[in-house]
Amino acid sequence: MLSLISIHIPKTGGTNFIETLKLVYGNRIHQDYGTERDLVTARTPAPEIVADPESFRQGTDIIHGHFHYLKYKALFPDVPVLTTLRHPVDRVISQYRHIALHGDMNVPRHQWIMEGRMDVVHFSRFYFIANAQSVFLEGIGVDDLAHAIIQEHFALTVRRFCEKVGFDPQHPKVLQLTDRLINSREGAEWNTDAVPVDDGARAEIEKNCADDLALYDRALERFVK
Repeated sequence: MLSLISIHIPKTGGTNFIETLKLVYGNRIHQDYGTERDLVTARTPAPEIVADPESFRQGTDIIHGHFHYLKYKALFPDVPVLTTLRHPVDRVISQYRHIALHGDMNVPRHQWIMEGRMDVVHFSRFYFIANAQSVFLEGIGVDDLAHAIIQEHFALTVRRFCEKVGFDPQHPKVLQLTDRLINSREGAEWNTDAVPVDDGARAEIEKNCADDLALYDRALERFVK
């Protein structure tokens, strides 16, 4: 029975968190990793789910992946929602680094970054980049979330999640998963012409992240402090 919708916002620790979800839910996880770059895909449920949502609900315990809240809001309005979050500036920088290392030259923004024609500050001027967490969560407020996994407090928020769903937060595999380093690619060298990230860029990036900063601060108040 569907009991959780888990929104993995890119570069917020969701890839690590899914290993905990597998411990809790086994193979009854529907992984929805179409593409977050396609707004239609990110917000439109698969036709087979739309055709028979009750059968899907009965056969799945959790949906997890790169999709926007609006994708399943109308189909499953009563199902609790969890998301993964990160400090917005760090999230932007991590996404920029990811593209510099593993970008898709068929995507114009990726091409511009990999060819050195767009630095991280310019990248952050796209609203849906600087405020990606607000975009993914459009339609639901932080106070309406059942829980949030926060990368800077990964171990704490994962263990609190386990407590909430009745899974042993001190389970050896949970401790192993929460103690391991989350790959930030910080310091990694890339073989493209991408402009290196300068520490002085943080203040400029932050100016573009106002909505996500407010969202993140509220999440800290609810799930950490």
